[in-house]
This record gives sequence, C-alpha cells and structure tokens, in this order.
Amino acid sequence: MQREQMPGARSASGRLEAVDAMRGTVMLLVFLSHFADAYLYPLGGEAAHLRERINLLTRMATPGFMVISGLMLGLLYARSRDFGPLRTRLQRRGLFLLTVGHLLIVPTYRFWPDEPLYLLRTLVVTDTLGVALLVGPWVVTRLNGRARAALGLGLFVLSWTVSLCWWPESAVARTLKEVFFGQRELSVLLSGFPVVPWLGVYLVGSLFGEWLGTWGRADVKGVGRRFELVGLGIAMGGAGLVVLHIAVHHLWHGAGFDTLMALTSQAQKYPPGPAYLALYGGTVLALLGLLMRAEQAGYLSHYLKAASVIGRHSLLAFVLQFYVYYAGLYLLRLHYTPLWPLLFVFTAGLQWCALYAWDLRGRAREASVRLPAGVPVSGAR
Repeated sequence: MQREQMPGARSASGRLEAVDAMRGTVMLLVFLSHFADAYLYPLGGEAAHLRERINLLTRMATPGFMVISGLMLGLLYARSRDFGPLRTRLQRRGLFLLTVGHLLIVPTYRFWPDEPLYLLRTLVVTDTLGVALLVGPWVVTRLNGRARAALGLGLFVLSWTVSLCWWPESAVARTLKEVFFGQRELSVLLSGFPVVPWLGVYLVGSLFGEWLGTWGRADVKGVGRRFELVGLGIAMGGAGLVVLHIAVHHLWHGAGFDTLMALTSQAQKYPPGPAYLALYGGTVLALLGLLMRAEQAGYLSHYLKAASVIGRHSLLAFVLQFYVYYAGLYLLRLHYTPLWPLLFVFTAGLQWCALYAWDLRGRAREASVRLPAGVPVSGAR
C-alpha cells in the first residue's frame, strides 16, 4: 500500500519526524523515571526525595505514551486508502504486547516486590496498550474523530464512577475492578494501568491523529499551532484543578475530601486522575505542536533526528530499558554520587546506540526490498 508523503515529512514511510521525535522524547522520560526508580529510590533519604522531584517531570511519560499512540492510530487511518491490512498489523501488535511483551517485561520486576505470584499481579502499561490496539482499530472504522473523543471521555468518566462507587468483596470482582477501572488502594494487583480510563485517553488521542492526517496534508504548521493552542488549553485546565487541590487541602476537610483531592491532584496516576491527565497530556500535545513547527522551520534538526530514532522503535526501547534499569542498574546497587546525571546520560546513550544500530538494519532491509529486479544487494556475488 502506497502512503502519501506529507509536506515537510522527513522520516521513514512518509511519517513526520516531529511525531517520532515526540514519542522518543516521551521514552526518554520513561528512561529517566525508571533510572530514578532503580538508582535513587533504593538509596533512601535525600536520594529518594530527589526521585520524587524528578517524578514531577517524568509523570508526562504515560499520558504522552498513550496520547501519541492514539494519535498514530488516527493518523494511519486518515492517510490510508485501505485500512484493512494496517488494522490487522495493529491488532497483531496488540496480541504481541499482551503475550510475548508481557512475558519479556514482567520478570524484570522480580527484584522489587516481596510478594507471592508477582508475575500474575502486575499490569504494565504495554498490556493496556495491547488492549487498546485490539479495540482501537475496530472503533476507528466505525466512529469519526469527534465521536471517538466523546467515547473516550465517557469511558474515563465511567471508569472513575465505577472506581468510586463499586466496592466488591470477592477476589474475582476486585481483580476485575482493578484491571479494568482501577482503584486507589490496590488489594489484588501490585501495580497496574487500568484498561478503561487509558483506553479513553487513547481514543481521544486518535482525534488529534485525524487532524494531522487530514488538515496536515496541506498545512502542517497550522495543525502544529492548533496542537499548541488546544494542548495549552487542556494543560491550563489541569493547572486550574491543581490550584483547586491546593485550596481544598488548606481550607476544607469535609465530606468527600479524599475523593476531591484525588480528582484534582497532579500526582494521581493510579488510576489516572483528571488533573494529572489534563496537565501532563495537554503539555505533551503542546510540545508536539512546537516540535512540528520547529521541523517545518528547520530548527532542532539534530535533536529531532536523534529522538526520532527512539520514537521509531519505542516498543524495543521500552522493553530494553526495563533490563537496563530494573535488572542491571538495580542489581549493581551503586553508591550515590552528585554526578548521577552523567550516569543517566551514559545509560541512555548506550540504549540509543543499540536502537540506532537496529534502525540502520531496518533501513538497509527496506532499501534492499525497493531495489528493482536484477540489481544485486550490496555485498552479494
């Protein structure tokens, strides 16, 4: 299937390099978050407090990961003349994440929980994304962008309603609640990214991909500005909720205090709260718009190229960093040094080199496929 080249697109397969670079930027935040988990948290004391401060930045990672994944779904659908083969590929990827991906990632958690059956009690974000990749390609062919965004918001509201109002007693029902809707105090899972609210975020992200896939053909800069404005508006709404959170914390402790605090906290990640998603998801969307405009203007070209390498292979990067940080770095038990940023840069650089080598391998394979009949592949006799 031929894909149309969008004006200003520079990366492989006609993709905007800025989109890959933003996904790569999000993955760098994942690197930093898990580096802090593996290196700073076990040290305790001030190092553990430093990790908490770093988390103020790295909380953008998960909303960004899901928003941009949804954006890619909307973009692929809007630009595709025949979505059938792409739908099959996306759903196969979803099955891969739920099976092989899960089995690759979860064992790296073995050094953290001192709990029985930890392999069965961990729901990683790639599991939730796998479900989204199974459901999203089916939804995108039946609902337009606005309807998908409305459905996504509805799923998010439904999820919090169930989370706050349904308190089952049986272990099976509690498991279903924690897997699909989430609960602030987990009783079955050790950690989890509940499916329903994050699927809602994914479907909202597909609307922005549809914007990029339709209007972006003629006016990438204009779509970039729209992303900036909409993203900034969403982020400001989240900031307003955070201000409310601070005011409530100091001025009122009546009925429903804990619920209101959760809904307005920028730190409410499990399950994701409105303030958390709006503040960080809106910021990621605005930053994507900035990168799109920078690409069109010829700015930040070195950063865009470097970050897009990670973005094009985000699944491999996500699996790799678990072994680098949750297995390798955690087991080393290094002493604290104020030069820890250099350690992080070193580990991230090693992973970038591995991803760059994988990227070159993929490009070479694509180039050999495109060669006309009778033209030997380089090195062939």
